[in-house]
Amino acid sequence: MLYSLYLGTQKKLRCVMTGFVVEKDFETVLLLDTYAGLLTKKQLRLCDMYYNQDYSLSEIAKIENTTRQAARDGIGKARQKLLHFEQCLGLCDKRNRTLKAVLKAQEPHPPYEEIVGEIADIWESDNGV
Repeated sequence: MLYSLYLGTQKKLRCVMTGFVVEKDFETVLLLDTYAGLLTKKQLRLCDMYYNQDYSLSEIAKIENTTRQAARDGIGKARQKLLHFEQCLGLCDKRNRTLKAVLKAQEPHPPYEEIVGEIADIWESDNGV
């Protein structure tokens, strides 16, 4: 699993292969790490091959005995589900904000009361999560 601090910028994972650049959305990788258990087995398998193992759509299609377009559609639908989960639950955002507060607590002479208040605000929520 990938445990990283994502600071909200649109970072991309880049892989240079035979003269062209393949960009994969870093945010999606973090969402996959957080919400993988909420995807179907097939969606998880497709996303794992594409985002974590860096397989091409053609390679995934061959492994899954399907078309490249079907593999692309399956990955796209899974990504939309991941984005929806984050929109509803916000766990990646909360985790990242908590990690920022923890980093702030590691500074010399940190304002502990302020940091505890920040963390409490982060995890207090209107949607019950």
